[in-house]
Amino acid sequence: MVYVNPELHRLRGLVDAARARLAELEAGFTVEKAQIGALKARLFSRLRPQFQERDRLRLVVSYRRKYLETLVRLGEEDAGKIDEEYREADARNEREYSETAAAMAEWKELAPGEAAELGRLWRKLVKLFHPDRFASDPVQQATYEKLTAAINHAKDNGDLATLRKIAEDPQGFILRQGWASLEFADTEQIAQLRRLWESIELEIVRVLEALNALRESPDYELQRLTARSPAFFDETVGRHIASLEVEIQGLAGQAAELEREIAELLG
Repeated sequence: MVYVNPELHRLRGLVDAARARLAELEAGFTVEKAQIGALKARLFSRLRPQFQERDRLRLVVSYRRKYLETLVRLGEEDAGKIDEEYREADARNEREYSETAAAMAEWKELAPGEAAELGRLWRKLVKLFHPDRFASDPVQQATYEKLTAAINHAKDNGDLATLRKIAEDPQGFILRQGWASLEFADTEQIAQLRRLWESIELEIVRVLEALNALRESPDYELQRLTARSPAFFDETVGRHIASLEVEIQGLAGQAAELEREIAELLG
């Protein structure tokens, strides 16, 4: 006869239930986040020319005012430094828009079948990896942190291909990255299981809070209205473009007036 501590059995049941609940919440959150991300990417693509022109003109107006003030107070030599500041700010603005466009290009809406698969993969990965398993080994802990970061990045971006690779062969994925290998043997005892259960419960609370915050955002409401009526998206884009065009015209007028004042001072 082998004695099995009933507390161990109870905690394993709690951990399994918490893992399943976390996987369900994470999968649902990821699907909704992916839907909103895909919609924001579409919106950015449609409105980028207007937003970028507006921000460019804002920079022009801001730096021409600064140039004019410096020209009046300190002279042409000091005002020339403002030109260099403007060029750097303009290049930075261009770079930020390019980086945003690249990030937006990663977003895609998951099909129903893909969403279901993501849920299954996440349940498998949540069961395999947890915070306490490698806590006693700094080298394995470092690998664990890199692996979970890769899992979370793939999950957040709906990257099913990477999740499939990790779920099918976690050790192979780790070795291909050049990381130290992990030992996946199940050595959980009562104290470890209790800490694990508590950490998963805390993670469940975090996901619920994130999901509630997502559903309270204007982006969620836009996605919901667009899903109900696709024409609503085009109407929203049209309203944004009209508003931005008005702002762009005003900024262009201010920029031209400042240019005229600068030209007069420079003779």
